[in-house]
Amino acid sequence: MATVIKLKRGTTTPTTSDITSGEVAIDTSAQKFYINDSGTVKEIGGGTSSNSFTTIAVSGQSNVVADSSTDTLTIAESGLVAVTTNAVTDTVTIGTPSTAAIPFLKSDGSSSNIELQTSGTIGEILTNLYIPFTTSNGTAVETLVVGTA
Repeated sequence: MATVIKLKRGTTTPTTSDITSGEVAIDTSAQKFYINDSGTVKEIGGGTSSNSFTTIAVSGQSNVVADSSTDTLTIAESGLVAVTTNAVTDTVTIGTPSTAAIPFLKSDGSSSNIELQTSGTIGEILTNLYIPFTTSNGTAVETLVVGTA
């Protein structure tokens, strides 16, 4: 005759008053196992994987949505935005690069880059940006509007 072993079970995480030291229990709602380890209840396994992020929303942009629990969020740098990482401190820093190129479309339809050397924050760079221009008819232009097309 087989012996049936039943674990303590419930629908929430057990507490030290629910299980004694060394005793195992299961939360049937979360599908997780727990053990009382000398007065501390610790999760020991079970459960299902969940997404590290579900949705990253940026105003005026399409949402970035996790497709699975192993989906990867990629942060890209571009133009006046630099991205650096530090795996030791789990830090992502978004700032300004020391050099950058801004694509520039000329009045004759050709294009080139404006090469910049930068310092300070993106806000400081854009606020203090001064690039004198001359239009194709020779008129001086002292205001540059930085925006998106």
